[in-house]
Amino acid sequence: MLIFWILLGSTLLYVVQRGIYSVLWSRGLRLSLRFDSAAVSEGDDVAVTERTENRKWLPLPMLSYEYTLSRNFAGVTETGAKPIRLRRKVALPGRRAAVNRTAIQGLPRGLYTVIGAKLSTSDLFYTIRRERESLCTARLTVYPAKIPAEKLSLPFRQLLGSVLTRRMAQEDPFQLKGIRQYEIYDSLRSINWKASARTGELKVNQFEYSTDESLVFLLDAGSGSEEEREELLRLASSLSQLFLRRGVSVSVWSNGRSCVSGTALRIPAGSGIGHQRVIDESLAQIKLAASVSAPFEDFLRELPGSVSARALPVVLSADASGAAAAACQRLLGPGGGYYVSVGGRIGAQKSGGVTVLSWNKVTEEADA
Repeated sequence: MLIFWILLGSTLLYVVQRGIYSVLWSRGLRLSLRFDSAAVSEGDDVAVTERTENRKWLPLPMLSYEYTLSRNFAGVTETGAKPIRLRRKVALPGRRAAVNRTAIQGLPRGLYTVIGAKLSTSDLFYTIRRERESLCTARLTVYPAKIPAEKLSLPFRQLLGSVLTRRMAQEDPFQLKGIRQYEIYDSLRSINWKASARTGELKVNQFEYSTDESLVFLLDAGSGSEEEREELLRLASSLSQLFLRRGVSVSVWSNGRSCVSGTALRIPAGSGIGHQRVIDESLAQIKLAASVSAPFEDFLRELPGSVSARALPVVLSADASGAAAAACQRLLGPGGGYYVSVGGRIGAQKSGGVTVLSWNKVTEEADA
């Protein structure tokens, strides 16, 4: 008789608890995710904090949750990035919370998001399983890795010298310094006809030199291998940092599209640490290869003349052919500029007025 009552009681307990868990298991259950940092650099480690909270008295002996960390533009490059699926199991008593930290190592450049997670649990007897989706969001930006400054000393010095020379060689037509005697090398457009008529001698306007120190990177997002294009993004980020620290204004234009706005990359000129964050954020979001807005030569052809009129243009491309450099010279005009390509050792040569620099990550690492 005792065995009967034990079996009856066990059956009633099983049925009651099963009904309770079927109805109440997800009530007051919350999952929140938070990255320790909103942004990290490529290759750095980052941790995500997972907080599960049970706001009811009903205990959850076996709670499982899983979520997927995916790169926004996975699939638009040759290999993309496989989503990272994270799972964890916890025992959560009533009116308690559990906090866990999961370390993630070496994420590639990109914008990563978590949208939603899956929660599941069982009853006290582990005989049923219930699941539901949980709305939780988290976002992480992975900036391009920085190339050590000592490896960039040669191209940086060359570009900085050209920026300073360009600044001193150009006068600002809006800052009149004075009027002086006409010299044979002066342009007719600089003659002040009123002053010349008044004095009976040719006089020319003398302007202050422009105080702007400015550089514009023109980034080719459509040529070369995936790793070469990623290296160009690292170059753009690293060189921008060096010039911004020197007080040089930097802007970045590209035919690559943002995975957020879907438009081609356009970063206006700016300076300071805050502008470096804008550049890194934009480069982290840029899509490569098939997602370009236009072929690079068309992109240069449609570039507003004001972009390279006052700033030194620096083309970053994985196309190492002489034809590409010649096209840049043809489209950038007689003022020329720099053409930085991936391939070979760092060196300088002239191609139709454009100074060609070559960068090779593998060679530089071998020499280090």
